Amino acid sequence: MPLENCFPGPQKIHLETFGCTANLGDTLKLQALFRNAGHTIVEGAQDAEVVILNTCTVTKRTELNVLKRLRTLQATGKAVVVAGCMAAAQPELLKDVLGEEVVLVTPAEIQASWHETRDFDLKGVVSVIPIALGCLGTCAYCIVKQARGELSSYRPAWIIEAVSSAVARGAKEIRITAQDCSAYGFDAAHGVTLPHLIEQLTALEGDFRIRIGMMNPATVLPILDPLLDAFDSEKVFKFFHVPVQSGSDEVLRAMRRHYRVADFVAIVASLRDRFSDCTISTDFIVGYPTETEAQFQSSVRLLEALQPEKVNITKFSPRPGTEAAALNDLLERDKKRRSRIFTARYHELSCKRTTALEGTTVPVLITEQGKKGGGVIGRDPAYRMIVLPEELPLGTSCTARITEAKSNYLVGAPGA
Repeated sequence: MPLENCFPGPQKIHLETFGCTANLGDTLKLQALFRNAGHTIVEGAQDAEVVILNTCTVTKRTELNVLKRLRTLQATGKAVVVAGCMAAAQPELLKDVLGEEVVLVTPAEIQASWHETRDFDLKGVVSVIPIALGCLGTCAYCIVKQARGELSSYRPAWIIEAVSSAVARGAKEIRITAQDCSAYGFDAAHGVTLPHLIEQLTALEGDFRIRIGMMNPATVLPILDPLLDAFDSEKVFKFFHVPVQSGSDEVLRAMRRHYRVADFVAIVASLRDRFSDCTISTDFIVGYPTETEAQFQSSVRLLEALQPEKVNITKFSPRPGTEAAALNDLLERDKKRRSRIFTARYHELSCKRTTALEGTTVPVLITEQGKKGGGVIGRDPAYRMIVLPEELPLGTSCTARITEAKSNYLVGAPGA
């Protein structure tokens, strides 16, 4: 039965998302599927008859947060559907918590239904468009492979059609996403790799910007030169999310990441040589089971040497069914200590770098409503987050003078 027809009669449906941009993209697909089938999408769970929770299980902490939310929803008596990575990788756990009758929807099932209609919702003026399911990686610690499987690159024509449709409906920011964007086309399914795909997308008419999602160093290396050329378009944010995970080659081998620290350093050097104003975003896992104190310090030194603009720091947590889960885990207090040291050093470096931007003027594309304080949020060409205290229409382009620098975002005055 198609997903959109799995409920008897029209229902009021609320969707919530945990996890990455790919999960947000899946939620926007589900919203469109159910709306087109005659259901009503509501903003709050309290107004819904059915709640769909699109789940993530990348860390133990995320898993616990999802389970807590599911128990809370179940206690309300509403119908609950569990979608996403937990539905695929941990179905038995979900059945133990919610009962054998729980409805589970995997990422592959969401994608199969979407291929039938290729319709999706926007989030304001933002569109999230996946270009592949799964990846080529064999990372020893990663449960996502169990959920999303081997790499399956989507047809370029489908992606181009999705972007064209989004732009026609008012999208100004297109978020291209996958488990590993730079692996696109490596399965040789369609004869097109990521640089060629970007060139086709930037050739489309319309006033929009593209943000490319996470790219693995191992799959960036073979396409680096054409990738730099593709990013040269003014329609592409100069934002590069390339997770290194460790500053130690020994730890990278234990993680089965299939590149060396020197490879990552060379990638960053090439990106900054080509684009003097760009954002390098990376990820570090601290406290991997085989990580020694000296190897942890290697990660700290790599952070200090390259000073990435954005860093996601994760304490290692064993995930069921992975190779790393069989290793002897480090003491929790040692992982917490390393995480505190690493986080403090990153914020120290980040504050120094962002403070240097105070007083500068940058072009900004307004993409989101502000959070608690009101105003709006925009992005500059390097995809830095700029908070503007004034109310401006989403999709507006303006210039802003940076008046204050925070560690993770900038505050600006529009029209300067």
